[in-house]
Formats: sequence, structure tokens, C-alpha cells
Amino acid sequence: MSNIVEFSAGKPVIKAVDSFCHIINAIPKKWDYEQTLNDIENAVKSAANVTNGALSNTRGRWYEWMVSIEAFNYWAHNNSNLLLLNLPNASQFDSATLYSPEIFSYVQDLRSKLEQTLDINLVTSNPDFVLIDTSLLPITIERTPIANADSAAIEFIDKLYAKIIGRCELDALVGYLSLKTSVRPDRRLQIAHEGSLTKATYVHLQTRSWIMEPRGIKYFGAALALGQADIKGLKTVATHSITTVMSKPERAVDEVFVIKDTEDLHSAIEEMTNIIGF
Repeated sequence: MSNIVEFSAGKPVIKAVDSFCHIINAIPKKWDYEQTLNDIENAVKSAANVTNGALSNTRGRWYEWMVSIEAFNYWAHNNSNLLLLNLPNASQFDSATLYSPEIFSYVQDLRSKLEQTLDINLVTSNPDFVLIDTSLLPITIERTPIANADSAAIEFIDKLYAKIIGRCELDALVGYLSLKTSVRPDRRLQIAHEGSLTKATYVHLQTRSWIMEPRGIKYFGAALALGQADIKGLKTVATHSITTVMSKPERAVDEVFVIKDTEDLHSAIEEMTNIIGF
């Protein structure tokens, strides 16, 4: 089992990709996400005494990889225009750079003026997934399904976002998805904050771009399990939408999904497609 755990300064470190591929050598017709996560976690535990914190962080990556691979294959097999791309965290990548240089310049200008004039920071974290209308991209992404969940597949899905850096006009980037293995009260607030700020920023970009009838942007949440308190909490209003009677109040998070297996994921993609208005 040394191929899934390594030691650094005498402490075990999970090899996230290798442990994932150790259990999933080929994509089955249907994944049960929670059971698969448990199988990978048990393999790691049998290899070394790793901390719960390390397992929790890596478990989120494993979940994201499964969803990423199957979402890509759904897009490839169904000739869909809605593609879900997983993103690195904000310390590694500025998700606003996905926009065209002109749109990104508006984001930079907003950040600069807030900070220099008002000593306010536009602090955001990257959502787990960006939702792209591939019919509006100036490049073609090959619709070749991922056949095996190996290290090459992980590298492919982890870097796919880079192909569209600087290539998204405002209407091509249609939404975001926050994906969690579990939703604690603090995570509910994080998701709602991200959704609200994302939509407010979009309105600013729409105004700067002089788009009279914007497509809008959607924000979604998903987890392995959701309780009624989670669902109720995520129905909170997007703050900018209640500041004037000229705008219609809207949710910070448009819809939330329980995604436990392949069928749940496909149903969620279909519903997101309908909500976005493809």
C-alpha cells in the first residue's frame, strides 16, 4: 500500500491521485459516490494512521474527481452544451481570468477602485465548478469520453479549465457549482455568500458591458446529503436583489442537489440545464 501513502518528516501523507486510482481502475456504468469514497478511505487507513483532517480534505478531492469525470462524459455522450469544469482554489487561480480580456479588465477595475478609494477588498473564493456554454466558446473541446479513471484522466480534468482562460464572453460563463461532501452551518453561509457575491458582480459586469437583456448567471450547491436546515438555509436571498424595487428578488443559490451516485448527477445536470435555459 506504499503507493497510496508516503511519509514526510515521519508523518503519513495521502497520495490523493494514487489512492483514488488504486480503487477505481476503470469507470463502471454506475458509481455510488459515498461507498466509493469509503472504499478509498479504508484503503488509505489500512496503509497508515492518517489524521481525520487529512482524510476529510482528500475525500473532497476524490468526490470532485468522480463528479468531474462523469460530468465530462455526460457532456461528451449527450451532445450537451453545458460543461462542468472543476477549478483550482483561489490561491492557485483567479477564476475571473476565464473571462475575455475586456470583461476581466472590468473585474480588475472594480477591485482596484474598491481597494484604493474605499479600502474595501473584493474577497472571493473559487467555486468548485464553473458551468460553461460550450456552444459560445471560440475553441472546440473534443467530445472524447474518459474511458479509464487513471492519473492521465485526473490530469486532464484538473487542467481542462486552462483551455478556456480568457475565452469566455459574459454569456458563455453561465454558472457555478459548489460541491461538498457535507454541509455544516458554516459551509451553508460560505455557499450563500459566494452565490450572492457572484450575482452582484455579474450585474456590475452586465452594466459595464451595456447588455440590456443579460442571460444572467446561476449558482448551485450540491452535497452527498442535505438536511432540511441545509435546504432552508440555502434559500437565502441574493443581497443585491433587494436593494431597489427596480430588481426582482432572487436566491443567492438557485437550487441545491443531493448527488449520491451517477443517476443523481445526471438528473442534477438536466435540471441545471433547464434552469439556465438551454
